[in-house]
Amino acid sequence: MKLGIISDIHEDVVNLERAITELERRNCDRFVCLGDISGFSIPGLGYFDTRNASRCIDIIKANCFAAVAGNHDLFPVRRIPLHNAGFNYPPYWYQLDYHERKKLAGDEVWLNEENELDPLIGAEHREFLKKLPEYKVVQIGSKNVLLSHYLFPDLTGSNKKYYIDFEPVQPHLDFMADKECKLGFSGHQHIEGICIFNETGKSAKTFGTYQLNDEMQWIVGPCIANGKWDNGFMIYDTENSELQVIPLNSPKRMMEVVKI
Repeated sequence: MKLGIISDIHEDVVNLERAITELERRNCDRFVCLGDISGFSIPGLGYFDTRNASRCIDIIKANCFAAVAGNHDLFPVRRIPLHNAGFNYPPYWYQLDYHERKKLAGDEVWLNEENELDPLIGAEHREFLKKLPEYKVVQIGSKNVLLSHYLFPDLTGSNKKYYIDFEPVQPHLDFMADKECKLGFSGHQHIEGICIFNETGKSAKTFGTYQLNDEMQWIVGPCIANGKWDNGFMIYDTENSELQVIPLNSPKRMMEVVKI
């Protein structure tokens, strides 16, 4: 079975359609989305005239059998994350004005309205975003796989911290173990390639094809959105435990299969 994995679309319907077409061309059996379907931010993204959150949600609904919420999916529907990484949101958080929330947030959590445009979506699409889970366990082949936008205890990526070192990742590996998952996929960091965390450390990889082993692994992948990052998508082949990390916007040489 081939699983197509996409993340961090940020209303880029042009790139999303390209990615779906590529996944179909490469004979993927099922697709999943790791969040941030919405969330067009200035100045990091440059496709103002073609952004279309409604169409992106429709495509995800039609093509993905599983999807999870990212921090940019929470903001349009004013959702407070259940997994809050220790930041205690007041229950009236979105009733406060911006300056009050800015003072309370400090440097801990994102305030999306600082640089994000309204996604201009209707009631049906807002309802879809409201119902997206913060994580989902799916059975892919013989494995349970944990899907999340980011890592426990910040599964939606609503906290401002990005984790590039190994130590803060251990709680997420423990969370995976608690959910009986040896493999997990996330997005959020717009990595140019992938970053793989396991019980002994981490390794960063560029776009290419990799042979996964049977140890517990959390894999953070690239974004779909066309911004200042090299973007792409992933394909996980359960028959041979192979992971392809494929560039989307610019042709790059594909690496040889490497055991990791």
